Amino acid sequence: MKNIYIILIAFIGVLAVSCNADDVDNRPIIEALSTPELTAPITGKQFVLNEDNASVEASKFEWSVAKYSTTVVVSYTLLIDKKGGDFSTAKILGTIKNLNQLSILVKDLNYTVKQLEGVAGTEGFYDLKVMSSVSGAVVMLSEKSITIAVTPYNDAVANNCPNQYAVGAGISTAGWGWNSPLTLVCNDNILVSTADLINDSFRFFTTNGDWGSGRNYLWYITEGYKISSSLVNANDGDSNFKFTGTPGKYRVKVDQVAKTITVAQGETAANSIWLVGAATPGGWSWTDDKETELSLISDGIFEVPLVLKSGESFRVFFGNDGTENGNWGTGKNYLYYSGEGYAISSELENALDGDSNFKYTGATGLRIFKINTIAKTITLN
Repeated sequence: MKNIYIILIAFIGVLAVSCNADDVDNRPIIEALSTPELTAPITGKQFVLNEDNASVEASKFEWSVAKYSTTVVVSYTLLIDKKGGDFSTAKILGTIKNLNQLSILVKDLNYTVKQLEGVAGTEGFYDLKVMSSVSGAVVMLSEKSITIAVTPYNDAVANNCPNQYAVGAGISTAGWGWNSPLTLVCNDNILVSTADLINDSFRFFTTNGDWGSGRNYLWYITEGYKISSSLVNANDGDSNFKFTGTPGKYRVKVDQVAKTITVAQGETAANSIWLVGAATPGGWSWTDDKETELSLISDGIFEVPLVLKSGESFRVFFGNDGTENGNWGTGKNYLYYSGEGYAISSELENALDGDSNFKYTGATGLRIFKINTIAKTITLN
């Protein structure tokens, strides 16, 4: 009897295995028939991203339906890579199931582009494709890609005062509208941003989208601001700012404490020279960034508004290694410039201190110090 039970159990086991094998054999094989291809937006579309619109839709991406040999649940993944990339290290913009469109927010596009080494304020080009899959298998990738241009932004960090804005034809990425205003990030009442400036007009605004919150050139002059000489009154009926320097990328700074507005060529201080000395706000020190940046405001012209102390001395330096010891060996003194044939302001003289530094003889106050290497002049205004 025992043997009968064993034989019966064995028979049932064989039957069960046979049935399972039959199920596997009868399971339909899913074949990939046609790849999903992006249909919107069109290739070449430009995105100038703005943090104030971080939670707004940047774009809706649409693609053709991936076709398989049977009806299945299809997962889609929107991929982005640097232009010309092979998508082996592409980033994921988003995923969705059984739908052939996906909305991407400004902040998500910005974050992903920054992961691909996108530079804030600089237009970069990126390729996009769609990948489809069924239960993680039977993967298909678009045969063709679309290319978009994206200008990302830097997230505001530690804001302790309201950001402000600028629009106008003089800021090429903004224009006279509110779709992509320049955002000046505020910390400790100092507003900074990077802008593509051309020789045209613009205005600052305290509130995004509010034309009534504008502050023009005359407003700042009335408030006692010293303004970079490459920014002038546009005399256009609205007294907007007009940029007159060499078109390009500039760091814009509105210091509401010192009451200065400056522009500095380039995204970094690599092209700048420096002022150090008792006549300057930082004294004879490089510690804690006490040196004063003398920014390149146009080709061959360096300028900075700063408070100069009467009767004290300073020197110009052509190097700054970022350390607390500075670059003392790169200094250029009064005798250097006079020997090179520079016409020097009468309020500056040889300090006769053993190092022939500059000595400021004017009244203590906020001045605009400028070195024009083309005209060979050093002036104070």
